[in-house]
Amino acid sequence: MKNRVEQLDGLRGIFSILVIAHHHNAFKESAFYNNFFVINSSLFVDFFFVLSGFVIAMNYVDRIKTPGDFVSFMKRRFIRLFPLLLYTEIAFLIANILGENSALKNTGEMPISYYLYTVLDTLTFMGSTPVFGNWMSINYPAWSISAEMISYLVFGLIVLLLPARKYAAFLLLILVSGLFIISRGEYLLAYDYGFVRGILCFSLGIFTHLLLSKKSFQLSFLEIPFLVFLVTAMYAVHHWDLNLWKLVFPVIFSIGIIIFASSTGVVTQLLSSKPFQYLGKISYSIYLNHALVLIIVNVVLFRLLKSPVSEWMIGISLIISVSLTILYSNFTYEFIEKRSGKFLREKLGW
Repeated sequence: MKNRVEQLDGLRGIFSILVIAHHHNAFKESAFYNNFFVINSSLFVDFFFVLSGFVIAMNYVDRIKTPGDFVSFMKRRFIRLFPLLLYTEIAFLIANILGENSALKNTGEMPISYYLYTVLDTLTFMGSTPVFGNWMSINYPAWSISAEMISYLVFGLIVLLLPARKYAAFLLLILVSGLFIISRGEYLLAYDYGFVRGILCFSLGIFTHLLLSKKSFQLSFLEIPFLVFLVTAMYAVHHWDLNLWKLVFPVIFSIGIIIFASSTGVVTQLLSSKPFQYLGKISYSIYLNHALVLIIVNVVLFRLLKSPVSEWMIGISLIISVSLTILYSNFTYEFIEKRSGKFLREKLGW
């Protein structure tokens, strides 16, 4: 199997846009938010985790054999995640301190110690753990970056220390994580124990890679049925309020990766096209940028310009937010992700 599956990048790009729609929730009764699909689009974060486990296993499951390999792996992961995380956290910090009328909170009443503490929580990759508290980060989607880095750490240590039993260890992690989530009675863990949810999904991604490395399929005929099934499952858990049943979605996403990695159908061809590949390329920037863009757009439209709160204007707000996030993310991808990564590799020899 090649070390990159283009159609999965396209799928990641689409799902990153749907996460924007999910967080465009300032007006919760709007039809643009108050529907089963958008409300449950937060589940696509689990797709990111599963896909990450799949891609990391594809590239590293047999390459971490010495402590030096492990350190090198973690350095690469740090370079990939940290520059944009730092940049967006600083941008959000400045916006919150200056924006006394922030749509997120009344920043005028928040002490500077709060900001320093929550920034520390995010930049130490502890935002998905209770180490520094379980509050929402000022850049609230950033909790999943913490869960991602913790998953990398766990993956690297298991592959290094238990090479002959690594898959047994990953299976145990899935079982323990699932039992922990059930014991909490809440699937959508985020700011407290979101790393458990991340490890569960990441480990499933590893087994997804294992299966595809052992056997090839031709599953083009399942593209449309899978998408129909995914939407139906989202409707079911919403309609019947089946919170813990959301545990099935990492498995569903794993199946989706198998299908689209083994397909040459019309959906796969669409996902492999330039527009969707572009979205996939900048999806990390889209994910970390969109919350700030959403807040600024809503503040400008509904507070400064005093636009009427109507379905029409809420729809315009969403379209503007998505468009500006994509444009802004192209900038941060080129100048923060790529250039900062190159700088760190050259200056630190990583």
